[in-house]
Amino acid sequence: MSCAVCGGTGYLLQDVCPLCDAEADASLVERSAEILERLKRHDPVKVPGMDLSLHYFAPHVPKVTWSALGDLVAAREKSTLQYKVSGEHWMSLRLDGSGFSKAVRRLRALGVLEKEGFSDRFAQCMRNCLHHLMDEFHGVLGFTQSDEMIVFLKPTNVIRGERQVHFHNGRVQKIATLAAGLVTAKFVMELGQLLATEGKGLDGLAQVLPHFDCRVGHYESWEEARALLMWRAYDCSVNGVSDAVYHTQGSGKEINGKGKIEKAEWLWKNGLLPLPKHQAYGHLLVKVVREVEGFNPKTQESVTTKRQVIEALDGPVLELCRNGVLQDPSSQ
Repeated sequence: MSCAVCGGTGYLLQDVCPLCDAEADASLVERSAEILERLKRHDPVKVPGMDLSLHYFAPHVPKVTWSALGDLVAAREKSTLQYKVSGEHWMSLRLDGSGFSKAVRRLRALGVLEKEGFSDRFAQCMRNCLHHLMDEFHGVLGFTQSDEMIVFLKPTNVIRGERQVHFHNGRVQKIATLAAGLVTAKFVMELGQLLATEGKGLDGLAQVLPHFDCRVGHYESWEEARALLMWRAYDCSVNGVSDAVYHTQGSGKEINGKGKIEKAEWLWKNGLLPLPKHQAYGHLLVKVVREVEGFNPKTQESVTTKRQVIEALDGPVLELCRNGVLQDPSSQ
């Protein structure tokens, strides 16, 4: 059998191609480290004359470098053809809305989403779906922007000298189909609840039935897995501004054909900055340990205990990586 990524032969379906995977390991770590070093070495990009607080652009990294990183991440996802992901590996779930450009247009026309501009309804549904997916699949970090989300599962614990297995025994097909189905159901339910609170029926939603697909990736370290997060955060930094310009009436073809800096300047001069946080930077969730108030039914007393909770971490993801705020989430 030949490898779908590198064309190598001589491996079984349940095993990742050794040649392909070894090369990807080195390239992914090196490329990720190279980008992070560039982000730390240079200052954020500024729009001339504009207050930096209105919109943040990470230090410049050539688009070709980001594209190369994205290609490596996509290849890693394709190489996850094995039947199971072993417990010592990180696992990523990357979900995308299937045909959502058309679906969103129809949902707007049917009155399910706002008629124009940034849809806070859509963004809130995505945030709630991300939280739900992290909770159900025991994710330690999640990020959503536009119509996509990613969730990271850390390596499993070693108990009495034995490495434990991942959720659902790490079975790739099982996990991907369950994640896609769960998020689809949650997203439709969230929109349905919004319509119900307004006294509207579900006919418009039933005509579209938005749904998601899912890709699974595996990584040997957080330094590898982080490449996926950085790549999608970069995509958000470009697409957020472009989307805002595109959905502004009267923007025209000329400005829509410009680069992100010119588009941000146009938004600023037209009084359209800052953008909503979700549109500009996406939404980042992390699992942390916090002291929480509880109640002991046996003693009938209030007690303080430590629990893992999912919290939002504010700020542009690339800046959080750049200044060291966003560390290995498995150590939290």
